[in-house]
Amino acid sequence: MPSGTYVTAEYECLDQTDCFLNIHVYPLAEDFDNSEGLCGNYNGMSGDDLTINGTSTVDDSGEPVDFAKSYM
Repeated sequence: MPSGTYVTAEYECLDQTDCFLNIHVYPLAEDFDNSEGLCGNYNGMSGDDLTINGTSTVDDSGEPVDFAKSYM
């Protein structure tokens, strides 16, 4: 990414049926209060991490389907 932020992805299987994709995002200080998306808003406030793309509406339904679909 232009700012130097980087992302790693690890695919891990505990057995043939329990597999996980672990995504780690390593932002820089200059990204603070200047980033938003599927990983949330990097602003120190967890309450707005599920903000639907292009709005100020937070998806607090318990199943954040609208939030996820807004980034498709």
